[in-house]
Amino acid sequence: MDFTRLEDAVKIATIIPEDNWIILEAGTPLVKSEGMKSVSILRSLSKGRLVTADLKTMDTGGLEAGLAFDSGADITTVLAAAPDETVESAVHEARRRNKMVMADLIGLPDPSSQVPRLEDLGVDIILYHIGIDVQKGRNLTAGSRSTLVRGISRETSKALIAVAGGVKPEEAKELHEAGASIIIIGSAITKSPNPTEGVEIFRRFVSPVCG
Repeated sequence: MDFTRLEDAVKIATIIPEDNWIILEAGTPLVKSEGMKSVSILRSLSKGRLVTADLKTMDTGGLEAGLAFDSGADITTVLAAAPDETVESAVHEARRRNKMVMADLIGLPDPSSQVPRLEDLGVDIILYHIGIDVQKGRNLTAGSRSTLVRGISRETSKALIAVAGGVKPEEAKELHEAGASIIIIGSAITKSPNPTEGVEIFRRFVSPVCG
């Protein structure tokens, strides 16, 4: 949920189905605008679902992971471009608390090449992610890149693969078949003129794949 107002995130969180395969994410703009309380409030609304704090950590990995976990997150994100020491520090903190770290490949020119390194560093989830600026500037989305997702998946031995960046619910099946275990849907719901309808569309396409 890449909102800048907490009330908008709360509104969406309360209409998302309570299925335990759904993960609630406090997006980076929300955390920067509202602080770690946004993670805490999503935790209070989670009803047993996992919660992610999308911090995109580039330094002080253990410190920022600790902030996320203290606020109720089950998963925190680090940038795959971060130094090994930063990723290792975040992973160490996650292991200490029985939590998870997701490494975000955003902005890397050859994302597949980073997968063995990230697995060696112990990350739990590897995220193939096309950012909003690139989506707008190049008319490119992650949902149209199933071949690349398949290539990333071939490089993994234990980490889960996640996909984000303009993904439409109807693309979930193809991305899952390419190797993605986690499909991140954002604007298809949050930018919808009818978020409740957006949730139902999401559930119809994604539930058979991830449920």
